[in-house]
Amino acid sequence: MDPDISAADAFALLSTRQSSHTLGSTALDRRRFLQMVGLGVGGGVLLDTVGTAGLDRWIPGSLRNAFAAPLGADQGVLVLIGMYGGNDGLNTVVPYTNPKYSTYRSNIALSASSVLQLDSAVGLHPNLTFVKSLWDQQKVAVVQGVGYPDPNLSHFDSMATWMYGNAIPSSMPTTGWVGRWVDGIGASAELLTTAVIGTDLPLHMIGASRQAVTIPEYGLSYGAGTDATSARMYDAVRAYSAAPAGRGPWHDAFAATERSQLDMTHTIAPAFTPDPPDGALLKKLTIAARLINADIGLRVIDASFDAFDTHSDEPDEHGKRMSELDAGLQGFFAALDARFAGRVTVMTFSEFGRTPWSNGSLGTDHGTTNNHFVIGNNVKGGLYGQQPSLQKVVGGVTKDLDEWDRLDFTVDFRSLYATVIDGLLGGGSTTVLGAAYPKLDLVRPAGTTGGGSGGGGTAPTGADLVSIVPDRLLDTRLGAGTPIGAGASITLAVAGVRSVPANAVAAVLNVTAVGATASSFLTVWPTGVAQPGTSTLNMVGGDVVPNLVIAKLGDSGQVDIFNHAGEVHCVVDVVGYFQSATASRFTSLSPARILDTRSGLGAAAAAVGPAGVVDLQITGQGGVDPSADTVVLNVTVTEPTASGFVTVWPTGAPMPTASNLNFVPAQTVPNLVVAKLGAGGKVSLYNSAGSTQLVADVLGYFSPTGGSRLTSIAPARLLDTRDSAGPSFGAVGQTPLVVPVVGRGGVPATGVTAVVLNVTATDGTRGSYVTVYPNGQDAPTASNLNTTVGQARANLVIAKVGPDGAVAMFNSAGDIHLIADVVGYFTG
Repeated sequence: MDPDISAADAFALLSTRQSSHTLGSTALDRRRFLQMVGLGVGGGVLLDTVGTAGLDRWIPGSLRNAFAAPLGADQGVLVLIGMYGGNDGLNTVVPYTNPKYSTYRSNIALSASSVLQLDSAVGLHPNLTFVKSLWDQQKVAVVQGVGYPDPNLSHFDSMATWMYGNAIPSSMPTTGWVGRWVDGIGASAELLTTAVIGTDLPLHMIGASRQAVTIPEYGLSYGAGTDATSARMYDAVRAYSAAPAGRGPWHDAFAATERSQLDMTHTIAPAFTPDPPDGALLKKLTIAARLINADIGLRVIDASFDAFDTHSDEPDEHGKRMSELDAGLQGFFAALDARFAGRVTVMTFSEFGRTPWSNGSLGTDHGTTNNHFVIGNNVKGGLYGQQPSLQKVVGGVTKDLDEWDRLDFTVDFRSLYATVIDGLLGGGSTTVLGAAYPKLDLVRPAGTTGGGSGGGGTAPTGADLVSIVPDRLLDTRLGAGTPIGAGASITLAVAGVRSVPANAVAAVLNVTAVGATASSFLTVWPTGVAQPGTSTLNMVGGDVVPNLVIAKLGDSGQVDIFNHAGEVHCVVDVVGYFQSATASRFTSLSPARILDTRSGLGAAAAAVGPAGVVDLQITGQGGVDPSADTVVLNVTVTEPTASGFVTVWPTGAPMPTASNLNFVPAQTVPNLVVAKLGAGGKVSLYNSAGSTQLVADVLGYFSPTGGSRLTSIAPARLLDTRDSAGPSFGAVGQTPLVVPVVGRGGVPATGVTAVVLNVTATDGTRGSYVTVYPNGQDAPTASNLNTTVGQARANLVIAKVGPDGAVAMFNSAGDIHLIADVVGYFTG
């Protein structure tokens, strides 16, 4: 084989047109017989070759007409996207902070300001904006450093290795890894278990006895006609195949197969109506999604594209491929029915990567290691493997790579295959791949896409609140009294613990940091997904800082809590949980003040003394409907004379051992409170020590009679005015900052009524407060968080979205930097 064979020629040699299939020594089952007859292979040749006596051997048993069966309850679907020609992994998942990257690729390197940052080390190609939005929803696993031992730089040899799924034998392989998987499931395989969108059947979709069906992008012609002449012909075919005709078994077999061909075309035809959109990959993936929606038992679909062999003009050509990939994926998930959202996983592959050094033609040459994507609702999003090293060690000395050096792999591509075979397709990887390979913990069984035992995919679309009297889940000061150390994390079980049922998908937690030994921050996120680059609350050391958290629950209904620096104790109280079953739903309001003890609004015009209680009327105030059973308040303590805490709970119920706000003398401290309503539609507020003024602004309420449902997501950063590469760089003065929130960070572009944001104010030049409200309205007389000079404070905000899909943030004095992380949204 010519080592310089083109990618297109290599693919052609490793594929076959179904019309050219020949009959081998394997049994001719219903699948191959249908393909042969449906594509016009004459029966006379076959009869001349084997005679009627060979019929039972070639077509064992009866030829069933029903060739499609719906997916089983636990069956997943794998969609393969081949990127033939050798995709440039380094310009797909970009090590933008590594100076070697820009040195080696000085003429094609993507700038740090242009990449879509995944973390502090790598980012996506700037054209992969939809993929980045899925990443923000924890739906994308980036598998870094994928390759195989003794790599081959020939398109043909490396493509054959990936398609075969094992070390290439001495002779040309005749089966591929997907085909062998179908061989392994035996009689349970149907005609449409595997399919290729296109006319060429690649090696990886061919087994020893079974193979995929090819479905051309332009549709199937035989059986698809709708004119009167075609209809009469189809009726005639069906009539002569309806019962044995007394002309022998071969006649009856051909007749039944012709009817099956008509049935197959009838089943597939809806995938081509309306016409799929233009664009090679977009069209293929749209057809793939429509076929999945038809629920005809498809388990593996190949929808690949090419032109990745970018020896020259890579910035333009590779940019186009990335745009095509992004548009194809966006079209696929837009066309995919929500019924299958938790069952479908997309995986990319390519025969090799590119060289770490660019060439003089603005391109790269054949390389080895690559980065690949696994995408879906049942994917544990994050980074897996290791980004290929851009240096080498020679004689114990670290050196730069030479121009023709290749990258070492850290993940064997067969581990990626084993992961999807065993995790999505029901198992059998050792048999299919010829050996056992380590699997990556990045997929969940079909249908388990969040909450409870589901974990870090997207929570079931929409969840309702069940509010409870605050209940303490964690206090690290008790027992052994072990604080959380620097850079350490703890895992906290929530679902199935105390007042929270096992089916909870998200929880409302009041998290308090106590006695930090250094300036630090805590991050709370779903167990089982990659730690996000966000913070939940900030502390300066020695203080007591609370913050409300609406946390999506991860693996086994748990959350992880990370401490950045020093040591800190952590206290967690649960005040409610979200479930998929019907309960209370949210109505967002523009912030309205309903309590201010300084002026006598909602209570006596006097500070609340030690052990003092204020019973606050909620229903009928600030727009809260009488049907409300839970209220969302921003409660602020100001002018306290002693250190203490405030507890908010349903009026008439026993006061719980829990706190909502903690404070020291002369401090102004806000915190969001989600409180169940008690007798008379009221809540009670308790002050533990000294005297203090209390302020409360209502932001919304939950009611069993209607409203919006919550979808909780892993935290994603929407705003950081400190980021010089961000669109809102620069401290915020007294001009409101408009922050678009829909269509970003995992929030849908339409249908959103409110968002859940963790807002942090830092580096303020004066004592101030910040108000978050719907863009397009006047700033209300309310506040969400209060700060002092040089202080960093965070507070959870449930903000109604303006008509333009944005919220506004107003800073009352001086200049201040603002950070906003989205953790959920309400729809409906």
